[in-house]
Amino acid sequence: MTPAREEQGMILITVLLFVALAAGVVALMLSGEDAALTRAQRMRDAAAAQAAVRGAEASAIVALRRDAVTAPLADHAGEPWAALAERGAKIQGGTFDLAIADAQGRFNINALASDDIGASLIAARIARALQLPPELALRAGALIRQGGPITDLAPLALFGLKPATLAGLARLATALPGQAPVNLNAASPELLAILLDNAEAAQTLVAVRTRQGYLTAEDFQRAGVSVPPGAGFTSDLFWVRARVTIGDTPQQLTSLLQRRKTPEGVEVVPIGRWRGAAVPEQAPALVF
Repeated sequence: MTPAREEQGMILITVLLFVALAAGVVALMLSGEDAALTRAQRMRDAAAAQAAVRGAEASAIVALRRDAVTAPLADHAGEPWAALAERGAKIQGGTFDLAIADAQGRFNINALASDDIGASLIAARIARALQLPPELALRAGALIRQGGPITDLAPLALFGLKPATLAGLARLATALPGQAPVNLNAASPELLAILLDNAEAAQTLVAVRTRQGYLTAEDFQRAGVSVPPGAGFTSDLFWVRARVTIGDTPQQLTSLLQRRKTPEGVEVVPIGRWRGAAVPEQAPALVF
């Protein structure tokens, strides 16, 4: 069995375990209450579904921590953690969906809070590609330095950006905590061309990435370009979005996970959680 298939099997086992435990606990709580049976059943289904989405998050945490130990030099969609995705998987009493995505596939607008030249250069190139005023990057940096990091791109509307322009910007930029350099293994072909300021080299590298599943510094050398500042080949931030429906009761949990080094090793922790269907724009979509 491949590592990817092992990851898929483990996440379903974890989710099923959480469902069974939650169902048992709620059954004990409700024993003897024959009245309001429908309400009791819904409560049981909701508890089981809520436990299941937390189990999905826990499985992603384990997979990402293992990846940091076994493959610390690169993160890409061909690794076992990316194989956790599920669509319509059958579990006890319902179905389970999971989406997991590298959060660092776009330029982090909060990187402008520092005096990093690489971040400013990327922002200027994005503004130029979208035919935005060149001073927009400077104004965005000033906004973030004065008011602190932003959690989405909506505050940039203060600069007169129309919804369509913000939507175009969202294809290339995001709002994450810290510096969060762009992972070149997750960047879109459009963003890669902007980062390199070289469409031909970007096309060559996209073909290499498609063929072998990832990029290395040597690939950039062979393409005749340097790894752009503010970019690399690894990630520390990941989106996980789970949806569980048991009976007629759905539950959704979206988590932003951060992987970081500690004196004891590597830990992966949720630094943001959203319940229900209202989630940040950057989060991966669930297919309904």
